[in-house]
Amino acid sequence: MKPDNKYIRKVLSGVLCLMVVANVQIIKGQEYTDSVVIDTIVESWSDRVIEKLTLLAQEADRSYYNTGISIYDLTGDSLIFAYNQQKMMRPASTQKVLTAISALDVLGTSHNYRTAVYADGKIAADEKGVQTLNGDIYVIGDFDPKLTVTHLKEIAKAVKAAGIGRINGNLYADLSMKDTLCLGNGWCWDDEQPYLTPLSLGGDAYECKPTKINRYSPARNFLQALSRQLEAEHISTNGIGIATYRPTGNSKLICTIVHTVEDILMQMMKDSDNLYAESMFFQLAADQKKGIGWKDCAAVVESVIEKTGFPTAYVKVADGCGLSLYDYVTASLHIALLRYAYQHEEIFTPLYKTLPIAGIDGTLEKRMTSGATRNNVRAKTGTVTGVSALTGYVTASNGNLLAFSIINNGNRTAAEARAFQDRICQVLAE
Repeated sequence: MKPDNKYIRKVLSGVLCLMVVANVQIIKGQEYTDSVVIDTIVESWSDRVIEKLTLLAQEADRSYYNTGISIYDLTGDSLIFAYNQQKMMRPASTQKVLTAISALDVLGTSHNYRTAVYADGKIAADEKGVQTLNGDIYVIGDFDPKLTVTHLKEIAKAVKAAGIGRINGNLYADLSMKDTLCLGNGWCWDDEQPYLTPLSLGGDAYECKPTKINRYSPARNFLQALSRQLEAEHISTNGIGIATYRPTGNSKLICTIVHTVEDILMQMMKDSDNLYAESMFFQLAADQKKGIGWKDCAAVVESVIEKTGFPTAYVKVADGCGLSLYDYVTASLHIALLRYAYQHEEIFTPLYKTLPIAGIDGTLEKRMTSGATRNNVRAKTGTVTGVSALTGYVTASNGNLLAFSIINNGNRTAAEARAFQDRICQVLAE
């Protein structure tokens, strides 16, 4: 009698799973253990798919670099596969997933970044009949990364519309929204990094070169550019400076520039923009007090993690973008957050549409450009030296939506880690 091929495949699948038993973890409800439960494999998945995932885990086990994998069936509400999912690793830019989900949960898409412009003083005609503000103009920064020269033109026109023809005083930037640290906690000095200040002109915040780190001020650059726009409206000023401001009885709100969390989220996720991510990280605690620091913001992220039931002992939040050497997560944490987002429509819908799409846009535009993964995988990439990660969602051939997290640490090149991640995604999508 010939052996039953289907029976052989099932036996092989079990053997292969047992071969990587030491590195596989399974989640049962909210319990995180290091045990293997073979019967948690979703029956609707073919044995061939499970065998391929197991073989890829074996390959990772033999590799010189470290790998963590967790795959969860959101539709079926069950763990499909896990390998080293409890190992703490650096996330690189997949840290932005933590920041985005926290912001959508705590703030919501309509929360406003508000850059407010005040005139403080009396307006009266001078000896030449020019309506003069005998006082100062204050621009209160709220860490809006979308500010451009166009917004400066709008401010200048608003000052003119307020009946001010001359400013017998100074332009001041109020940077009291956050602390004075210009770099993130645990950032390398030689990384390409934004300058963390509550007031700057978008790309200018990336001009924090190592040789200029102690003297470059994006806020002063902002004020200088605003002064030029005021001059274009024939409005002169005395000078510029940095000062903390509280509106008084003489205060007049000139204008407010507003952008929402939803406005910031798209570029932050699609293009993996570090400035946008850090602005959102600090926005998390912006309403708590003045002079907030990274610890205030990290506490908010950790409070969201606690809502998922995941133990915060297995995570270290040091910044919002993933540049920090001190960020540590696990693949299972990513899954916990992606599941939490999936369970809350107000989080999932905006998050899903901002994730890069394989073969289509963002940081996945040139990856997985064919096959079942193209226009299917929606995930956040993460890349710094020695770290590569991919976490997000993919629809399986059975129509179920899966959440996945793949983290590689210690890889010599990003290319080899990305190739491994893409192969897993192909298995999940086929």
